[in-house]
Amino acid sequence: MAINMSWQLAIVILAPVLGGVALGNALGAKTAWVLGGVLLAFVGSGVVMWRTMQIANRLPVPKLTAAERRKIQKSYEEEDDD
Repeated sequence: MAINMSWQLAIVILAPVLGGVALGNALGAKTAWVLGGVLLAFVGSGVVMWRTMQIANRLPVPKLTAAERRKIQKSYEEEDDD
């Protein structure tokens, strides 16, 4: 899931920013086009993260047995003693 989100973020951030730089060089007013690309990238990255969290929230959570919980708790207590 993290790898999927990573390439989506790379595309969503790079495409608008590089597009803004290219449009700024071609049409002038470079700062405005780059700023527009950055703002579009910001919104797009928020959408990608929101969609990824929606998918992650649908995943089932494994249930631990009482013995497994005690074992985990014991390992935490042993780490605290060190």
